[in-house]
Amino acid sequence: MTAAKEDPSGYVLYSYATVQVWAEAAKKAGTTNPTKVAKELKAGGPWNTVLGPIKFDSKGDVVNAAYAIYKWHDGNYAMYALKP
Repeated sequence: MTAAKEDPSGYVLYSYATVQVWAEAAKKAGTTNPTKVAKELKAGGPWNTVLGPIKFDSKGDVVNAAYAIYKWHDGNYAMYALKP
């Protein structure tokens, strides 16, 4: 993204990771049917993303989710990632 002069800060990487996971799950499911893709999301994984591997539990919640703190200071926006 930076090579294309796009700033990958903020929520861009989270959105990209979401699309990566969904695309892989749809590919594994062999369909874009939401029910079948959701089943694959819960059963498969970990899914490799720009944020690292992501896995979902049987409810669909992210396992070992990382947290982030966002801070605006002196005209700059910064993210501080916290690992579980």
